[in-house]
Amino acid sequence: MSVSKRFVLLIVLGIPLLLLLIPTGFSAIAFLLYNIALFGLLLIDNLLTPNAKDFQIKRNDDYKLSHYALNQISFGIYNPHPYLLQVEAKDSPSHRHFAISDHNLVHSIAPGEEKNFSYGVTPSKRGAFTFTQIHVKLRGLLGLIVKYHIYNYPIEFKVYPNLKDLQRFRIMMQRNHLLPQGDKPIRMFGSGTEFESLRTYVEGDDYRKINWPVSAREMKLIVNDYQLEKNQPVFLMIDGGRPMSYNVKGYKKLDYAINAALVLSDVVNQKGDQSGLLVFDKEVKSLIMPGKGANHRNHLMEALYHIQETRDTSNYGEAFRTLCQRQKRRSLVFIFTDFETLEEAQELYAHIEHLKRRHFPIVIFMKNEELIGLTSNEDPYIQEVANDYLNERRQLFRRLNAMSVPNVETAAETFSVSAVNKYLALRR
Repeated sequence: MSVSKRFVLLIVLGIPLLLLLIPTGFSAIAFLLYNIALFGLLLIDNLLTPNAKDFQIKRNDDYKLSHYALNQISFGIYNPHPYLLQVEAKDSPSHRHFAISDHNLVHSIAPGEEKNFSYGVTPSKRGAFTFTQIHVKLRGLLGLIVKYHIYNYPIEFKVYPNLKDLQRFRIMMQRNHLLPQGDKPIRMFGSGTEFESLRTYVEGDDYRKINWPVSAREMKLIVNDYQLEKNQPVFLMIDGGRPMSYNVKGYKKLDYAINAALVLSDVVNQKGDQSGLLVFDKEVKSLIMPGKGANHRNHLMEALYHIQETRDTSNYGEAFRTLCQRQKRRSLVFIFTDFETLEEAQELYAHIEHLKRRHFPIVIFMKNEELIGLTSNEDPYIQEVANDYLNERRQLFRRLNAMSVPNVETAAETFSVSAVNKYLALRR
């Protein structure tokens, strides 16, 4: 318990009274009586005002918070006392990972009434966080005291990737605004099992695709072309290793990758295909086999909300081997990754051939805009080093292109759009 600002103000107002009564000789007596009256009222206020610990607290425990988005959290306080009480309450989230927007945290609660206390939080980190206590301040009936109580009411809140852009992507898909103007669909002829068309044989075609009856009738070699079958598995591989731990425009690269993977998964399911997930760094962290539907998306969310970046070097070989062992059916595989050194790039290049034998990989890189900016630095040495790093990146892109492995280097803000566009180009 403590005294209120009103009580302190009344004490201060007694000083002018003392100064006014000094010439009369009754100043000391009047001041004493004044303070006795104040402290008497303080005692009465303390006796009349109920204890703050007697309230009934109710939490809503089904919250799923979105990462880097404003979320509303609320809890209810019930007044069992026969008085109108003014109550202030505050929750106890970790301020390290939550930006708090306090509002609606002071209410007058009538007897037998329950009031809702709400506030906004913007999480800066995914994962599970426990809010342990609710702090309640109760103002006295006469406004002279303040009573406190801390309610131990722990509850776990899960911070999921931000899905507020999903609806925007769905609308863009319906209006055909995702595939850039002039981009042509990419057919992966020969990689599917659904018949597409006939065409003349050219050097390099697979002999197993020759249509012998038609070839005999046409007196020349004719091959069958195939397109990807419906209900196609699409795997989303997310690299959680060291290169994905860096910040880009205030966000981790891994966060961009997770959001892009979830958006792409939603688009894949809308197109009638199945989405799977593999998260890895130095080892495979999570593997979800392809599926679709609301329950499957919730399964993906549960697997991704607690994934955090590491400072370990990613093991592409282990990740690709695991995928090939578990997923026998040929699939599209989107790999969300990046690299900072030539050694890391060579590790990806060395193992992707194994993956390419069984599946169709597409690699999505994030453009290093900070590095690009350094190429125009005033210091010639910095310019030279930055250009060397960019040449290393271009070297990997050229090698992947030579292997017929589609790859995209895109800015952070278009990471999701670029991944979806690549998928739509492959599936049209």
